[in-house]
Amino acid sequence: MKSLYQQRISCPHCGHHVFVSLDASDGDQDMYEDCAACCNPIHLNMHIDYANKKLELHVDSDDEQIF
Repeated sequence: MKSLYQQRISCPHCGHHVFVSLDASDGDQDMYEDCAACCNPIHLNMHIDYANKKLELHVDSDDEQIF
């Protein structure tokens, strides 16, 4: 499995397409990127599934409430 990835995502706030760089060499990560269009933070949660050799990326606005 390679360790550097470039992924295009959509901003959950405004829908603008943003390119993010992902480094899988550090394992699972929880990070934030700012949208270039609306400047709101985008929450990125990256999980590496070593058994299936997959990288899972979950994108949200981090303002959802959990009840």
